Amino acid sequence: MYIRDKESYKATEGYFTMAEYCQVFLTSRYVREEDDSHIPLIERGKLHKMPREVADEMDKIFSMAVKELEKWGDKPEEFFKKLEGGEYDPISDFIDTPEMRDALGNVIMRRVRITEGVRGSDAFDRAKELLPEVRDELHGFIRELLLHAMGKLYKAAMQREIPMDKISELVQPKVQAIAEDGIAFSTVFDDDAVKRLQKDSNEKEKHSVTYDPAWG
Repeated sequence: MYIRDKESYKATEGYFTMAEYCQVFLTSRYVREEDDSHIPLIERGKLHKMPREVADEMDKIFSMAVKELEKWGDKPEEFFKKLEGGEYDPISDFIDTPEMRDALGNVIMRRVRITEGVRGSDAFDRAKELLPEVRDELHGFIRELLLHAMGKLYKAAMQREIPMDKISELVQPKVQAIAEDGIAFSTVFDDDAVKRLQKDSNEKEKHSVTYDPAWG
């Protein structure tokens, strides 16, 4: 890759790649289970070797998408406004738990040792200094995934004529693939439950639902 201004590029490059994000999720699981003595390491370029637990932990992002869509699906503008203004921030609630912060600090210290050659108490101090900035980077990463998932789920629900307040009963999105440049997830609906809901809906007075492009 050609880089015209190496110093400028280095200053603006993200501190984490997908490998580090995956490491944070995996480490948080081990910390939560109080089994953090032998945490598998996830290397850049070797995502195919990481354990299944990473996907299990990242599934929580898409479970959050279902929960938030169920709550805000009919009023996306209000959701965006509150999220942008910081009045409502489920992502911070998700990443500011003790286990996630411990995991984030752990992974930052590893990056410090690799990139700066700093160890011991100096590595701890450097990681503490970097923590707020990298935490915000993680927040942005999850925010992007969350909004993408909510948009995809919204369209899928509209195609099936599913009310937003019923979506958590009918779908459980799962991570399908994790690559260096993004995450793919599947939206598998419980078809039998969807059919029952549609049948019940047809027996009641029909209400038209207009697609809201705000979730696109």
